[in-house]
Amino acid sequence: MSGDRNGASWRGEGRSPGALVAAEGAALAFAVAGFAWLALIYLRMLVSPAPQEMREGALVVTTLALLDGRNPYGPAALAEAGNLYGIVYPLAVLPVAALFGAGLAVHRAVAGVGFAFAAWLLFRVLRSEGVERLTAGLATALVAAGWLYWVGATVRPDGIGVALMMAAYAAMAPRPEDPRRFALGLACSLLGLAAKVYFVFPAGVAAAYVFLFRSWRRGLAYGLATLAGIAAALALLALLFPGYPVLVLGANLAATRYDPHHLIRQSWDWAVFSLPLLAALGVRAACRPRLGTPSFWSFASLAALAALVALLGGHPGAHMSYFFHLLSPPLAVAVLAGGARRPEAGRALRLVLPAAMLANAHWFPLDPDRFAEAEARFAAAGRLIEAAEAPLVTTELAALAALDGEAAPETGHSEYFAEALAVAPPALLEPLWLPRATIAREVAGLAERIGAGLDGRRYDVVIANRGSSLVRAETLRRCRYRVVDRIEVEMAWSFQRWPLEVWRPAE
Repeated sequence: MSGDRNGASWRGEGRSPGALVAAEGAALAFAVAGFAWLALIYLRMLVSPAPQEMREGALVVTTLALLDGRNPYGPAALAEAGNLYGIVYPLAVLPVAALFGAGLAVHRAVAGVGFAFAAWLLFRVLRSEGVERLTAGLATALVAAGWLYWVGATVRPDGIGVALMMAAYAAMAPRPEDPRRFALGLACSLLGLAAKVYFVFPAGVAAAYVFLFRSWRRGLAYGLATLAGIAAALALLALLFPGYPVLVLGANLAATRYDPHHLIRQSWDWAVFSLPLLAALGVRAACRPRLGTPSFWSFASLAALAALVALLGGHPGAHMSYFFHLLSPPLAVAVLAGGARRPEAGRALRLVLPAAMLANAHWFPLDPDRFAEAEARFAAAGRLIEAAEAPLVTTELAALAALDGEAAPETGHSEYFAEALAVAPPALLEPLWLPRATIAREVAGLAERIGAGLDGRRYDVVIANRGSSLVRAETLRRCRYRVVDRIEVEMAWSFQRWPLEVWRPAE
């Protein structure tokens, strides 16, 4: 429904006030019930002992290395203990893991605390921008649902990264030209860089905004400070964790692709998911706001959109994650700011929420029975690991094996280490790079250790998927292993499901 120049139709003029109130009440009840159910399902997933995403083991292995006093990015451990994302999340988990163990639930809970803090910050920002409490709460819940979508809520740095991103934005947004606020935002952004590279984004946004709309001299200084901070952070990380640039930057660069069809597909999916925000944006546009200097949050939304179109949106990585992290939070503030002056935008969001929830329910495992069934399947695999003297498992079971004290050479990230060989370091980063001979030796060493163990038939059970790059079916047959069983595993939260084959040495 369109509004006139003053958005009158969205204020309910010309229609029954009772009908509008009833519609809003029904929409609110539906939305609250839907978000409450999603929260319960999320908590059920959080405490599950079963893996919920195929690569959860990579972060668990990094945390276990830190608990053992080993450097996960040292050259000797890089292929087996490092992860592609960064060190901040395992460091955040470390004190909790020291008290309660490094289990999957502990890792997910730490990420969940990050999501909760980020959501609280977003709610506070919305309230400070004049958005009334109910609309601010619903908008925050919608954005947070995007953060929890698919693999986001599993053992990943997303929760900590989003918290650091929102902290940076919250610090800088009120007065981005203020040096102290920018310094605080830059510090949070640099921590975000070490959580997951693109969470450094807010510092660049603030520097560009100040340069374009406040003071070009100060903005230029902020931009140079951001670049210097990134360089110093990477140098420090390379000093403390020698293999960090190779795995976190090199392997990610090697895996980077740009597919315009993927950009279009996930842009559409995000638009359907974010329909309430887009409805609010449409109502604001229909009201014909005066054009002028964009707000900080509008500029941050445009900057995020540009980054998605130019680079991240076409990368066939985690579906919609970049959109939910970089675009949804600032867009929510941009379209709802000034809610006291433009309540029709908040009304549009509230009325459209039920339709959006129905359209996007299929993205979440809303049946709690899925978790119990998946846990039973992983428990069967876990019993085989516990009973074995020398098990070998692939990515899906890496966390269970590592937590049982067994080696987990294929972590879900280790196979990407080999891709770093294909990437020549950028000239500015070359001083931070491990020698290619060291990388090649570690890559070959990982494959050789697995191969030698299979040749000598030292593994008394092998549980492997059919697509493993390190544990191949033809190698197992050549080494006289045979399939004795199959286990269909499902990572319920991420809807990942496939068979694992159980191999034992032939008599």
